[in-house]
Amino acid sequence: MTVKGRRGKKIPSPGPLRRSLLDWYDREKRSLPWRGVRDPYAIWVSEVMLQQTTVQAVKPRYEAFLTRFPDLPSLARARPESVLAEWSGLGYYARARNLHRAAREVVRRHGGSLPDDPATLRSLPGFGDYIAAAVASLAFGRRVPAAEANVTRVLSRVFAIPGTAGTSSHRAAVLLHAASLLDRERAGDVTAALMDLGQTICVPRRPVCPGCPLRAECAAFRRGKPERYPLRRRRPRPVTVHLAAAFAENGGRALLVRRRASFLDGLWEFPSAEGKTAEGARRRLACAIRPLGLRLRSSSPSGVARHTVVNRRLSISVFSAVARPRFSILDSRAPSSRWFRAPDLERAAVPTLTRKIARAAGFPRE
Repeated sequence: MTVKGRRGKKIPSPGPLRRSLLDWYDREKRSLPWRGVRDPYAIWVSEVMLQQTTVQAVKPRYEAFLTRFPDLPSLARARPESVLAEWSGLGYYARARNLHRAAREVVRRHGGSLPDDPATLRSLPGFGDYIAAAVASLAFGRRVPAAEANVTRVLSRVFAIPGTAGTSSHRAAVLLHAASLLDRERAGDVTAALMDLGQTICVPRRPVCPGCPLRAECAAFRRGKPERYPLRRRRPRPVTVHLAAAFAENGGRALLVRRRASFLDGLWEFPSAEGKTAEGARRRLACAIRPLGLRLRSSSPSGVARHTVVNRRLSISVFSAVARPRFSILDSRAPSSRWFRAPDLERAAVPTLTRKIARAAGFPRE
């Protein structure tokens, strides 16, 4: 059944569409660690982790994170470095820092319990419009539309919403249609069902339209152009960056320094330097490690690696480093540098890049 909107455009009626969606969800919903959970804290953690990270990558890390920090007060009490260590490898570390700051705010201002009001949630660190709406909907059953990438894609196709994903006008249209589907009894399930549909059937490329419960109501399917909705912004062109990293080892320990800038702030990394060319990066690294009492053993790298961060493609050369004459850094206790044994490195607050450099350097030695 459809109704006519402005300009005579046929719009699927929310009632039948909702029933088809929920009937499919009741049969096909995925078994996920955060599915069926009623604890708002656990739902909040899952939603933050799932931002810009795949379900498969999040599954094991979600359970490990809740084992380490089982409730909101335990997260609030933790040291920032401990939170970053548990987040290590998930990327986008501002998420972890905001999660920690928000937990402390909730303890201080709300007695340790997440508020269920979207406006109040938005006042907390890291709670943008989507996270606030998702927590209110999924954790508290509030009739608040929440549209991440999957929900946006499904609704853009079902209602043939014009425009580019991420623009204010497109976002407003998506949320308007999302709100029309929510009912009082199962608002959270409607949101979860749209997410599941987008992740399993209404995928970005080659959607599985024959298996879609909303196919009969989908305007994009009727037009034979589901993949054209929504329009997507052009990705930034990839940029190749040369990175030189220094590997200094003593007694089975490797020297790392703490990053104090950029999105990796607070994490441990090997001393490194960037350049437009591999040689330029090596020369900058040679200068950068002098204050640490180090020099490069050779001008030839001992290992190589590659890493991608958004549109930055890092070509990494790893150089062996040794102590300069008359310098000793073996007992350094400076807060900005630390010697790590291999087991400690596995549990430390280090990004994936640091682990790749360690493997390229052959650390730990066999």
